[in-house]
Amino acid sequence: MLEAAKTAAQAFAATGKALDTAATELDSSASQAVQSLNSLGTALAKVNDGLARTPPGSSSAAQLADQRDQLLDQMSTLTDVSTAFDDLGRATVRLGGTTGTVFVVGNQSGQASFARNDEGAVQFAVIRDGVTTGLSPTGGALAGMAEGAQRIAAVRGSLNGIASDFTTQVNAVQAQGRDLSGNPGAALFETGTRPADISVSLTDPRGIAAAGATGGVRDASNLAALQALRTSGGFETRTTTLIAGNAAALEQRKTVADAQGAIRDGAVASLASSSGVDLDSEAVDLLRFQQAYQASSRVIQTARDTFQTILDLR
Repeated sequence: MLEAAKTAAQAFAATGKALDTAATELDSSASQAVQSLNSLGTALAKVNDGLARTPPGSSSAAQLADQRDQLLDQMSTLTDVSTAFDDLGRATVRLGGTTGTVFVVGNQSGQASFARNDEGAVQFAVIRDGVTTGLSPTGGALAGMAEGAQRIAAVRGSLNGIASDFTTQVNAVQAQGRDLSGNPGAALFETGTRPADISVSLTDPRGIAAAGATGGVRDASNLAALQALRTSGGFETRTTTLIAGNAAALEQRKTVADAQGAIRDGAVASLASSSGVDLDSEAVDLLRFQQAYQASSRVIQTARDTFQTILDLR
């Protein structure tokens, strides 16, 4: 029984540590994403400055416009952006939708920041001209990270609730019985700084309070009460529900991601067909033009030879 108790305690503690690891990895990913967003914003501000100094309609302006569009495309993978363009092609970018926080305007770019509070909630903000404004992304990687942080916090809360009820109720049943020495049962589990940090405090199997309060050494009524607690406490059911809920949420997000990916691929293909360069069709056109040039050259050469022949007649 003590070995089974150790296994249960280790499972709770391992799950808690896994959530810690997930939160740490999310912090790292979010910090990197924010740094990338800031780099893109700085680059876009430089492109805007270049567009202001370049004659409209020139090849340099076209190249800068292409760079601008590439930067905006990369930004949109990180968060939802709303853009507006002036007559020079300079982009003003808002993060978080059309009414979101201004991030880039002219040759100036703000700086995004990331933080996670003690409850596990993620907070994004934009600092521009010394003013800090909250950012609530509804799309892109940042929105996914915010939702992921909320889910980690929710799972941790549920896990702590299950762990707390488990240790409290098991120890309560243990305390109402008698061990082999006839003493009230000592606590089977103890917790650390967090409810899920469970360890087994009982080391001697003789300390298991199998007998009821009035039972003898052969009585096992309190052991039966411990067995009944497995069902009445609902620990396994709650754990199964927690796991199933997260699995369903993950599958749903995968479905949404696949659908959004298909929509994006269709939009990119449509854009490429209308404004991009199809290398296959360009190669065919090049070959056709080359053949036409060769045919025209042959006609010109033939005509020249013919005229030369006429001129050579005596």
